[in-house]
Amino acid sequence: MKFIHAGDLHLGNPFGGLSITPSWLKEKLHSATQVAVHRLVDDAIVAAVDFVVLAGDSFNTTTPDARAQLDLVNELQRLADAKIHVYIIFGNHDYVNNWQRLPTFPDNVTLFPAEVTTQQLQTANHETVAISGFSYTQRHISTNQVTQFPMKDTSVDWHIGLYHGALGEAGVGDYAPFSLQALQQKHYDYWALGHIHVRETLQEQPFIGYSGSIQGLDKTETGSKGYYMVESHSQQLVPTFTPVAPITWVTEKVQTDRDLHMVVQQVREQFVLKEEFELIALQIETDQTTVLSAITNQQLLAQFVAAAQPSDMFFIYDVTGHPKQKIAGLPAVADQYWSATVANVFNLEQLQKLGLKQVTDGDVLDYFLDASTLTDLKSAVQTQLQVSQIGDENHVD
Repeated sequence: MKFIHAGDLHLGNPFGGLSITPSWLKEKLHSATQVAVHRLVDDAIVAAVDFVVLAGDSFNTTTPDARAQLDLVNELQRLADAKIHVYIIFGNHDYVNNWQRLPTFPDNVTLFPAEVTTQQLQTANHETVAISGFSYTQRHISTNQVTQFPMKDTSVDWHIGLYHGALGEAGVGDYAPFSLQALQQKHYDYWALGHIHVRETLQEQPFIGYSGSIQGLDKTETGSKGYYMVESHSQQLVPTFTPVAPITWVTEKVQTDRDLHMVVQQVREQFVLKEEFELIALQIETDQTTVLSAITNQQLLAQFVAAAQPSDMFFIYDVTGHPKQKIAGLPAVADQYWSATVANVFNLEQLQKLGLKQVTDGDVLDYFLDASTLTDLKSAVQTQLQVSQIGDENHVD
């Protein structure tokens, strides 16, 4: 037997965390998730899998736009033409509050209702499979849904659990919280989990785990994204990760002693041979004060953006700098005082006092309310202080 376990497609969800986006990059970003799904379907057809399971959040919202719906329906029709079954549950993002408003899916698609139900099929090799799952009909579920799942059906060759949720304590978590022990007690041959966007194995065999998102959509979703190709071997179902995301978020580190006007050329030459498109958070280590200053005031990032070409297989969306030489202390603010007061300086309360409470623009508020923003501010100030010290040490009267 062979099947694909995927989840968290989030069709229709835009990329986040990009402050500047050239026009040539916008369509690449807009179509990335659809490309990833298309690649998955290509693989399913070539491998002649028996079925595909989608573990929730196929859409990013309960009211996906027409393009997102059409993209998914077209891909599911390709699977239907190849006689491949598809089993779908809805998660906390695409929960169903009106089943009549769903798009018309091809006949090969089985949608699970709010109640835990079990579907059965027979593979081309005449193996029998039971698949148990449920769908969200509201954004939050605080109950442990595992209790509603039946014990393993011993009359079939394989029993698979399809579950969208997170490890946690019932009544505390918002996303169908469950315990690993509760899943183990069902004695299923495979638990195909969704909700967590990072690949995570909770148990090797029988497998219990997350396939992760199919395309990273912000800077926190780094690394390869894709799905699990699951095959039966020696009475076990064994998953193999297959990357399909056309765009990957990565962090790259570069050391340089070059002057400011040469840094852009050096970095671009280093990344020219990339085969799959990458969104790069660049970390530069240098003692060139002009380079470090250009990083902290965003001038170097602007130069990278200006130099970007449609033929590039990378785009640098963020640049941070770090001095190569070790700095004993910070000018004007000694290390011990910096460490003791930084938490009091860089916090939401201080931002409110400085004028954030006057801001009404939603995007600006979201930016400053993001915990990573304060971390970036701390890093930028500390780097600027270090730049000043390097300048003082290199200065000769």
